[in-house]
Amino acid sequence: MFAQVFAQALALAAAGYLPPDARIAASRPCSALPRAGAIFASETREAGGQGPGAFLQRGLPKNQQPVREVQNLRREFLFDWPMDDGYTDKLKGLYGATMLVVSLPIAFDTYRVLPAQLPELLAAAHTGTAAFMVVAVLRLRLGWGFVQKRLKERVSYYEQNQRGFLAKKDDEAVLRDRLIEKSEVAPALRRIDRSLLPLLASLLVSTAALEISDVPVLRTLSGDSATRYTSQLRGDDEFAAAEQAKARQRMGGGAGEQENVKPLYCDSRYYKILAGGNSQGGVGCN
Repeated sequence: MFAQVFAQALALAAAGYLPPDARIAASRPCSALPRAGAIFASETREAGGQGPGAFLQRGLPKNQQPVREVQNLRREFLFDWPMDDGYTDKLKGLYGATMLVVSLPIAFDTYRVLPAQLPELLAAAHTGTAAFMVVAVLRLRLGWGFVQKRLKERVSYYEQNQRGFLAKKDDEAVLRDRLIEKSEVAPALRRIDRSLLPLLASLLVSTAALEISDVPVLRTLSGDSATRYTSQLRGDDEFAAAEQAKARQRMGGGAGEQENVKPLYCDSRYYKILAGGNSQGGVGCN
């Protein structure tokens, strides 16, 4: 496909249809082709028939034409990252900063007992960071996917004076857009896709690991669930002892320390009576 576009670009260059920068690019072998960004010359050169203005069709909104949309996208924050091979390193830096500044402090608020809960702490922090990274990379994918779609279209939609209309590209614009899509947009999308799949996989793995973790996590009960739970605690000493053992495990205590662990309410006569069980001496206090 690219060979056909390259041959058509050569034909246009020979006919004098392409701007000077594009003629130079079309006259080189494929391995020597510059990035399409090099074709987007400075705005100050438009008056001479070069630069982005040379790629625009007359009579159509300039900022809505695919060539200009690509140029504007490359100026947006984050959207210029997939343009070169440093994209992966930039994502790693964003991951590390998000993990240290946001995810770890939030996860530590839940998993405070270290080192017993260190695996859960790291898994929770990674889950939050990976979710943020997936959203960011998906945003890149949507932006670059949109301009790729616009470049491939032969008939494009435009809005002007609160009304929309369709306009067909001329042959020259079709060839130019294909060249830009192949040399600039498609490589960026490949980099984005290669980074998105590992992020999604790691997010699923860390989420599953947290779900099947044997370490109990503090639960917040309300309504009927809270009533049933407290009733079972008061009426079933074995269930209360099992819950106490889970609490000890969550606090990182050893098996030999289980007999010495008592609920905090044991120091209050009022709360011991309220807890009930063990002859009204408070569940787990005897």
